[in-house]
Amino acid sequence: MVIRMGKARFLTPLFMFLAGTFVAIYLITLVIQAVPATQLFPETLSPTMSTDIVMIMVIALPILFVEYALFAVPIAVVVLLITRVVKSTRYEMNIMNIGREFGGTQMVRRAAAPALFSVAFSQMFSSIIEDILFPTGLIIPPEYEALYPASLSLMGALLFVPIALLLFMPTWVLNDAGVVTHLKSESLYYRQCPDTQGVGRWIANMLGGYALLAFPITMFISQFYEPIILPILNGNTLAPAQIVLHSTVALLWTIGLPFFVMAYILPVVMFNEGMQARSTVRILRLAKRLGAKMVRKENIQEIKRLGSVYDVDTKATVELYAAATNQEIVSTQKSIKTKSVTKSKVQPSKKGKKTEAKKKASVSKKSKK
Repeated sequence: MVIRMGKARFLTPLFMFLAGTFVAIYLITLVIQAVPATQLFPETLSPTMSTDIVMIMVIALPILFVEYALFAVPIAVVVLLITRVVKSTRYEMNIMNIGREFGGTQMVRRAAAPALFSVAFSQMFSSIIEDILFPTGLIIPPEYEALYPASLSLMGALLFVPIALLLFMPTWVLNDAGVVTHLKSESLYYRQCPDTQGVGRWIANMLGGYALLAFPITMFISQFYEPIILPILNGNTLAPAQIVLHSTVALLWTIGLPFFVMAYILPVVMFNEGMQARSTVRILRLAKRLGAKMVRKENIQEIKRLGSVYDVDTKATVELYAAATNQEIVSTQKSIKTKSVTKSKVQPSKKGKKTEAKKKASVSKKSKK
C-alpha cells in the first residue's frame, strides 16, 4: 500500500474551502443587502453589515487555529483521564500501531460531524440570533424571502463553529494517536462481544449521534415548518408557486448547508495534520503513564537497523514517532525480534555456508582416520 503523506492531499480540502466560503459569503451578503438598513444591527464596524460579516469570517480563522493550539491537546488529556477512570473496572487501555495514510477525502469526512453539530446546535438559538442581527420587524423583499431562513441558518451555524471544534478537536488528537480501550480478558467470560474502540471515537460517536438526530429535526422546523407550514396553519394563503419555491430552496439548503460549514472547518482540519506529530507524542506519553500497555520500547538505532522487517504502515508510524521524539518510539509489534531472527535463518550468508561445509569435511576426515 502506498502512503500518501505529500502536500497534494490538501488540494481537495483547500478547493472546497475556497469555493464553499465564497458561496456562503455571497448568499449572506445577498440577503443582508436586500434588508433595509434601518432594520439591521445599528452598530457596525464598517459602512455596511455585509463587510462586517466578511471581516469577522476572515478574522475568525486565525482565532480557530489559536483555539486548536491552546485547547486541543489539554482537553484530549482530560478526556483520556476521564476515560481511564470511568472504564477502569472492565476496560484496559492500549496503543495501537495504526496506519499513517490520511488523504483529502478523510479530511473532508472529519469535518462533517462538527459541521452537523454546529448547524443543529445553532438552530436552538435561531430566534436569539435573529433578534440580535435584525432587532426590528423585518420586511424582506419577496424575491429574497425564500433565501432569508437559509442565510440566517448559515450565519448561526458559523457562529457556533468554535464551540463545535472545542468538542471535536480533542477527538482528532486521540484518534491520530491510536489510543484505544478494550475489554479485559476476565470480562470476556460473560455473554458479550469483544469491544475495542478508540477513545476519541467513543466521544465523537456520542457527539455525532446527537448531530445526526438533531440535524434533520431542526432543519425541518427552520426550513419547512416555520416558513411554509406555520403560515398556512395560521390562515395565510400561499400561492402554489410560492410553496414550490420555498420547498425547493429549503430542500437544497438542507442538503447544502452542512457543506458550507464543512468548508469553513477544513482549514482547522488541515492545521491538525501539520500539528499531528507533536500532539501524538504528547498523548502517547500520557497514555503510558496512565497504564496503557506498551508491548515494546525500541531505541531508534535499533528501529533503523530492523527497518526492512516492518511492513509499510508500521515503518511510517516508526518514522513519525522517531522524528517527533528524536529519542525513542513506542511500538506494538510483538514480532520484530522474531521476524529478524527468522529472516536470518531462512537466508543464511555465504560465509556461514562455507564454514559449515569445512566443519563437515573435517569431521568426515577424522572418521576415516
